[in-house]
This record gives sequence, C-alpha cells and structure tokens, in this order.
Amino acid sequence: MSEINKEEISAFAAQLVAEKISSGKDNGELRAEIEAKINEKVAYETERNQIMRKLQLEELEILRYFDSFCRENNLRYYIVGGSLIGAVRHKGFIPWDDDIDVSMPREDFDKLLKIAGEKLSPDYFLQNQKTEKGCYFYYAKLRKNGTYFGEDKFEHLPLHKGIFIDIFPLDFVPSSNALQKIFFKIFSCLGGFICSKEKTTEFLYKNMSLPFIVSFRLLQCILPRCLLMGLRNLTGKFAKLISNKKYMASLSGFHGYPKEVCPSELWGDGVDIEFENTVVRAPSQYEKLLTHMFGNYMELPPEEERVNHNVETDKIIFEGVTADEYKPKIKRKRSHRYFSTDYVVYPID
Repeated sequence: MSEINKEEISAFAAQLVAEKISSGKDNGELRAEIEAKINEKVAYETERNQIMRKLQLEELEILRYFDSFCRENNLRYYIVGGSLIGAVRHKGFIPWDDDIDVSMPREDFDKLLKIAGEKLSPDYFLQNQKTEKGCYFYYAKLRKNGTYFGEDKFEHLPLHKGIFIDIFPLDFVPSSNALQKIFFKIFSCLGGFICSKEKTTEFLYKNMSLPFIVSFRLLQCILPRCLLMGLRNLTGKFAKLISNKKYMASLSGFHGYPKEVCPSELWGDGVDIEFENTVVRAPSQYEKLLTHMFGNYMELPPEEERVNHNVETDKIIFEGVTADEYKPKIKRKRSHRYFSTDYVVYPID
C-alpha cells in the first residue's frame, strides 16, 4: 500500500497553522494544539493505509480461489483494467487501488454462472441477476461470506455486501465502428434507466436539453425494471448475433466505447502473469490491449487521478458478518432537480 502522502500532510499543517494563528493563543499552547492535530491526522492515515492493505490481501485471497476454480473447471478469465496495469507495472496491486477486476468470454462467464451453485465453495457467493433478486448489474461479483464492504451506493439495497472481485463478461460485437457505438449507447442508456430506478448512481444532465431530461424522467417512471433488464440482456445477445466474432467488448466496462472494444485475438486463451507473488491469467496480448485502453500505461497518473472506492474504514469488516447485516440500513428518495441528482436519505430503525 502507498505510504502516507507527505504533501497532503504538509498542506493540512499549513491550513491548520493559518486557522490557529488568528485564534490569539500563546505560542506554546498554539504549538501543542497544532502538533496534536497533525499527529491525529498522521495516525488516521497510517491506520487507513494498514486497513487498505489488509483489504487488498483479502481480495487477493478471493482471486486465488477464483483462479484455482477456473483452472479446475477449464474456464478462461483475464485480469483487466487497473489490476492488469498493476501486474505489469508493479507486479501486484497499484498502490492506491482497492479492487480487482477480471473479465471472461461470454461462453465461460455463462458456464461459471451455471456451475457455481453446485461447485462453488460455501465461503463464497457469486452475485448476479440469477442468484440474487435485488441484483441489477450486468456483470457479476464473487463475494466472500462473513465480510463487509460498505459502498454507499449499495447501502439501501437488499444485497450481499461482502468483500469482492468484479467479473465482467466479454461479448462479441460487430466490426463496424458505427454499430459498436450504437450498441454502447443503447447499453449505456438502458443502464442509466436501471441505475436511476435503483437509486445507485448520480445520473447527471449537464449539457442535456430539456426535452431529453423530461423524456428520460417519463420513461424511467413508466418502464418496469424487469423490461429494462431484459432489453439490456437482449442487447448483448443481438450484438453477438450480428458480429463476425472478430471483436469483443465489455459492454458494462467502466471505460466505455471505444476503449472497451478490442480485437478478439488480443484476448486469446490467455497467458500466465505474476500478481502479488501469485500466478494469474492475463490477455494473450496484454501489452497491445493496455496500450489501446490506456496509452502509456507504464507512466504513473497525476495525484488527482489516483482514485478508488473511497469506502470509510469502519465500513470494511473482515470477519464475523452475518446475513442480517447485509440488509438495507437506509432508504433513499430521489429528488427531481434538473442538472443534478441528489438523494434524500432516511435511516432504517
């Protein structure tokens, strides 16, 4: 895990000094108060780094199990995104990263869903639309039972909230750039409707026309959740139907079109790669794939772009969590303000 950010601590100290100087306290009292605040800040950052490293190791344990499960059942998978960059650039986690992402060709993804109920260890839960009624996302999560990762966007939903790795299906898409773009737009729009109904995302309307905003609100209200999810699933199937299988895409991937679209040959059967002293699978031509998605992936991004889930440490629990603790803790009511989306939150007693 990354060390304490000295620049951040220095900025905090400078701001603290500026605030305290105007208080009129004598130098000795002022110095003691500033030192106490800085020590408190350093202690907090140290504890957070320790917890985040422990989280990484917990996710690594899940990945190791997933890797062995896939090898035993002849399933293809690849680490992707920041996890793949971490493997190539750091031989493990990107220091500030707090999740692991993998992708699977649709054929292997569907097989995983089919056999998981029978073969998966009772220590884990494969979360997807088929195994959990409240699950709305297109991909899957392999969660560890008895743990907790309290992402704010899920706190109001009746979902398993264990520590996890994400599993994204790779679907065949047409070779035409125009058709690829259309499929991503349709998929994104359906995802926007679903997430808005579930109150799990801040769907913003910046630079959108009033007719679009009104139409979106109207359709969101009248289109049922099951229809939207069914249409989203059909979008992936139709993309495959009219494809020539030369291109694959993660339709639910974070980076969208065109970064998530790559020639199928770049994925291939996969190759072994080192990740945290563990051998896992990577795309066959991972260097070309990373260059396509991220450009110069060996260069560290600027400080402001080093982001993660930013979950509070008291919402990360590593053992002893019961199923009752996954129940919703809050209710959300979506406001209907234009150009931004706020949540009104009600605690559940």
